[in-house]
Amino acid sequence: MTRVGLVLLLALAAAAAPARAEQRIANVSQGTNMALALSPDGESLIVDLLGRLWRLPSSGGGATQLTPDGEGARLPRIGPLGRRVVYQRAIDGQWDLWLLDLETGERRALTHTPHDEREPDFMPDGRSVVFAANPDGRFCLWRIDIETGVLTQLTAEPGDASFPTVSEHGEIAYVREWAGTWSLRALLPSGAGIELFASDHRLTAPSWRPGGGVLLFNTQRRATADAPAASALEMLLLSPEPVLKTLTRTEDVFESRAAWSGPGEYLYTADGRIWRRRIAHVTRRPVPLFAAVGLEPASPPPFGTALDAAGPHRVLGVTGVDRSSDGRVAVFTALGDLWLVGRRSDLRRLTDDPFVEFDADVSPDGTFAVFASDRAGFVDLWRVTLPGGVLTQLTRRPEKAYRPAISPDGRRVAYLETTGFETLGEAALRVLDLDGGAVRTLAEGLIGPARPYWENEERLAVAVHSSPAAPRRDAILRVDVATGTVRTAPASEAPAERAAPASEAPAEGAAAADVDALPPLEWEPPAPSEPYVVRAGRLFDGIRSDYRRDVDIHIEGQRITAIVDHGALPLPARVVDARDAAIIPGLIDVHAHHAAVGGERLGRLWLAHGVTTVRELTDDVASAFERAESWASGRRLGPRLVVSPVGGLAPPVGAADSPIPVRPASRIEIAASLFSPSRAVAPFLAAEHASAAAPSLARTSPLGLYYDDVFSTLVASGTVVTTALGAAGGASAVPALVDDGDILRRLYSAEERATWRDRSGFDGRLDTLEETLARLVRSGGQVAAGTEAPVVPYGLGVHVELALLVEAGLPPDQALRIATASNALALGLGAQLGTLEAGKLADFVVVDGDPLADIGDALNVTAVVKGGAWLDRARLSGGE
Repeated sequence: MTRVGLVLLLALAAAAAPARAEQRIANVSQGTNMALALSPDGESLIVDLLGRLWRLPSSGGGATQLTPDGEGARLPRIGPLGRRVVYQRAIDGQWDLWLLDLETGERRALTHTPHDEREPDFMPDGRSVVFAANPDGRFCLWRIDIETGVLTQLTAEPGDASFPTVSEHGEIAYVREWAGTWSLRALLPSGAGIELFASDHRLTAPSWRPGGGVLLFNTQRRATADAPAASALEMLLLSPEPVLKTLTRTEDVFESRAAWSGPGEYLYTADGRIWRRRIAHVTRRPVPLFAAVGLEPASPPPFGTALDAAGPHRVLGVTGVDRSSDGRVAVFTALGDLWLVGRRSDLRRLTDDPFVEFDADVSPDGTFAVFASDRAGFVDLWRVTLPGGVLTQLTRRPEKAYRPAISPDGRRVAYLETTGFETLGEAALRVLDLDGGAVRTLAEGLIGPARPYWENEERLAVAVHSSPAAPRRDAILRVDVATGTVRTAPASEAPAERAAPASEAPAEGAAAADVDALPPLEWEPPAPSEPYVVRAGRLFDGIRSDYRRDVDIHIEGQRITAIVDHGALPLPARVVDARDAAIIPGLIDVHAHHAAVGGERLGRLWLAHGVTTVRELTDDVASAFERAESWASGRRLGPRLVVSPVGGLAPPVGAADSPIPVRPASRIEIAASLFSPSRAVAPFLAAEHASAAAPSLARTSPLGLYYDDVFSTLVASGTVVTTALGAAGGASAVPALVDDGDILRRLYSAEERATWRDRSGFDGRLDTLEETLARLVRSGGQVAAGTEAPVVPYGLGVHVELALLVEAGLPPDQALRIATASNALALGLGAQLGTLEAGKLADFVVVDGDPLADIGDALNVTAVVKGGAWLDRARLSGGE
């Protein structure tokens, strides 16, 4: 990474936006996908860098910031008089056009619509701007008068138009994509359109040479078995027989229009920098750029509550509250079981077992409830009598049944069924006859459906996402139960009392008012075992790069009290001999998603793979707390759960006093899968420094790379990058793990395993992602292991990350520290977890082999210790 001297740094910091004392400074000398524009007098350049516009001399030097933080400014173009700049600005994920007056600094919106306007350029007179926009879903060329705002559509041909560029004579060159082919076209002042050049490769960013007759543009070629991906600058000489000349061969040329400083010389951006080149020369000269950016540090505050705090603790995870029509009884889920509340607020436990019971629906007359449970091995529907508590199994299918809805007459149950682990995926809508047991399928392929509801005795409705890309449930599916007729309507047609299921948040969480009206429940951690010692032959403590050998780990309660040489302290009655094994800290996954349809096996899957702490990102906070409290209380086996509400959701009242950590889904985290060149979405960044890093991370360069602007801001701000390599490349990127894992064979169905072996849908740039993460680690950036499970298998996904990090060139001890100590620090839990030291929680893994020599040995788990409790792998994987 290029560094500048202290004097230059101070000068640049003064030129940039004022930085508060607590800010950190990132030195930036490169840009990812940086675009440039040259002033008409040739004296200055304007570039987009880190979502801002900057000005610098055309010969290079310190850059002055022109637009404020957080705008997401891109693709500037300077007017013919050199006074105004037009650019595209990102607002709420959508592009508008803005004008900047270089003399006054005034900025104003040129367009403000619900669709995208992008890639603007001035017409020769400077009075209007031409751009690409998609008001009808496809991009066409438009022109807007700057003073009056009058819009004129210029093209209406099939396909998508992009990057209009205007010559001094008013000819508009642009790119058109249609039916998988790309072409350079020209729109003449007369209104006629002609094709200049066609290609099977992606074309972008044409620019006219002064005087016309020559176009520069970018060509991007996909990788093939015979050649790597390429992004080249090419020149097209327009004549009766057009001549094409490739100007670059091995450069990462950005999607930015070149700027001509004269008929024979041009400037362009590639490989993170600005370059000057003459047409007749094969060499290029860099134009140096220096900028300084002030950033807010993004480190999360430490979690002060002891994770092993003694109880009793109030139950906060109350979910699925449902009442009978007359309000006489209510049923809900807490601590993994079903509970019944009568009219007198008397409380009764309807189930008492380690299985998961959820999604209860009370019959209209209050005599029974139907719920989902995995108590028979699969997640099926069950009926329980009220208040008697007699259980009857209703379905027996390998698919997962959930969200039952009893018909008004109490004779039928509509429900959803999925083969996956998330309720936001595809599901089928089925109806069960309670008298005869017959099941009918009413609809399949529903995307993220809410709980179905009966509009009357013969018609069902369910809120769904209209497409996988829909951000919320925006459609209502109405089904005639007798005929099977299905009609889709906008979500706005749902009755007012059914509006909630159409929202983004699932409907199974309990309302705060419902929870407050219930009798309070409490939970306590499991009773600690007697003090004991683990005699370790090799101990990797997460601090050193090698093993401590022949040590005794003294454990009392949930904590490590001492780690000493063999026999240095008196031994208690219980001693566990692990001298032939290696011991590593408990693994941590900082990015996963859960749903109750995972059943009781979910917690064991994590532990069986040595994962003792998991951060769950959730839009159903009550269900996440229910899961966390069930695992923390020992009602079910499972890891420590860190709850991260998303979508602006708040934790339950009283969460601050709970030992269940709440880490807001602070947008200081970037999933490395977003480093994919096929993604054009803004990553998950903290508002306090999104202005610095978010815009530049919206998309990689054409060759899938990021440059030092990204690395500088990530390192300086302390932004945590989660690995998510398995999610980007598929779990089958390490096929031996998916094909040979005995836990997978025992605890997952063949259909579930096949999902993770399928690599379709992944972009094949795993090597680039690995290189990016390895470079970030070497630059001093904060990297944490996160899997985005269940995109990859629960638990096993962490080992996929470890294997791919080592494949990227990191030594095994560094990969293990990322999945342990670094993850704990990223969650603000470094004082309690992540390393094996006296005073910290006794969370560690006993493995057979040498993971510091072969990272794959970390998967050879023989036992897991979570909070001092010794758990054999056989117990966790269902072997006993």
